Amino acid sequence: MNVREWALPVYTILMQLAVGAFFIIWLIRHLAGSKFSPQEIDRIIFNPILVIAFTIIVAMGGAHFHLSKPFHSFLAVLNFKTSWLSREIIFTVLFFLTTMIVLYLVYFQPHRRTLVSGLGWLAIVFGFILIYCMALIYLIPTQVAWNSTTVILSFFTTALMLGGMAIACLMMLDLKFAEIQKADDVDLRAQVIRHSSGGLTVLTVVLAVFSLGILFTQIRLLSQGDQIARTSLKLLVELYLPLLLLRLACLTYAPLALALAVVKMYKKQSAPQNLMNPVYLSCLMILVGEIIGRFLFYATHIRVGI
Repeated sequence: MNVREWALPVYTILMQLAVGAFFIIWLIRHLAGSKFSPQEIDRIIFNPILVIAFTIIVAMGGAHFHLSKPFHSFLAVLNFKTSWLSREIIFTVLFFLTTMIVLYLVYFQPHRRTLVSGLGWLAIVFGFILIYCMALIYLIPTQVAWNSTTVILSFFTTALMLGGMAIACLMMLDLKFAEIQKADDVDLRAQVIRHSSGGLTVLTVVLAVFSLGILFTQIRLLSQGDQIARTSLKLLVELYLPLLLLRLACLTYAPLALALAVVKMYKKQSAPQNLMNPVYLSCLMILVGEIIGRFLFYATHIRVGI
């Protein structure tokens, strides 16, 4: 795959990560709001939202490398009624704009909590519609390996799994920076991490199992398909077998390692700071697994017809 071909995997992975991360941080904000001070929670989530906004910008910029004439990309929105690509672009812009507005309000007008909450959930709706549009682009008869609803499920699973792990990493990093700066809310940040670690871990384990189920379902569908489908399967289990096995290893080991570390923390009542290395390692492995999965997604398809 050349630079132009890699632009699509980069865009799809980063944008799905951003949508999933925004959903997870907003869910944490909603659930932690009843246990901690809403104003303090909004102060804690500012940095993660800032990183999410930056991720969206990088994803949007990277997508332009796929185009032969990047400066004409705005013309793609003209076919909104008939094109899933046009819809994807529109909802990408809407997701980005609402995220930026939320970021502005959280920092400059935190007292407008109801407005912030509403706009945050609106951004999530735009993000989920964006992922759905993104998946529908690939459901076409000329791409046998892609023409399945498992693509939709896999895109949403990737978004939530990467988003959850990204937020876990960002919260650990934020805690570390707060300790270095000797901030007065270190204990609060640690409590929020302890409060949300169990849910994030369960979510990661469930999504990893679901992702493996989707993978084996896709393999079964290819094995039962026509000659083109079986050719795609042959590429997957022969030429790209080492990558397939590496992805399986990442999706198996990472959630188990994270779960063991979190259970150990709760059992021994140890500090959340002890989760730093397990969280980083699990996040890295899941990210590597999803990058490999997205590479295999593009590398094993075989076009039929024009």
